[in-house]
Amino acid sequence: MTGKLVCWRCGEALQQVPKPFPRLAKCKHCEADLHVCLMCRHYNPRYSTRCEHELAEPAREVDLANFCHYLKLRPDAHLQERDTQSKKAAAELNALFGDDKIEQEQDRQQVQADPLSMLKELFDELESDKKK
Repeated sequence: MTGKLVCWRCGEALQQVPKPFPRLAKCKHCEADLHVCLMCRHYNPRYSTRCEHELAEPAREVDLANFCHYLKLRPDAHLQERDTQSKKAAAELNALFGDDKIEQEQDRQQVQADPLSMLKELFDELESDKKK
């Protein structure tokens, strides 16, 4: 293995973690699981199983600890581009149809922030509609 081994999530150096990683090993900096598909050389998001190893069982979550015996640590795990095709497709859809998620999220946050004032506004609007 060439290169410095770093956490797949935060990029923190992992010299202090014993190798091979125990199943429940965590990054001391961000608490991310380390015995995960995203730390493995066999991980490839282009495959339906996301793994190039023919004997490995597909993991349900690639960022959670698993029992895979074929884990081969990848030094550049933090730098790898994950799910680039899905990100590209989402960007193309947003460009084509617009991005309503931002407006919906702002509305949801406003309701969560002060539901009582939102309710009062609603009833004030109903009262003003009745008077008209």
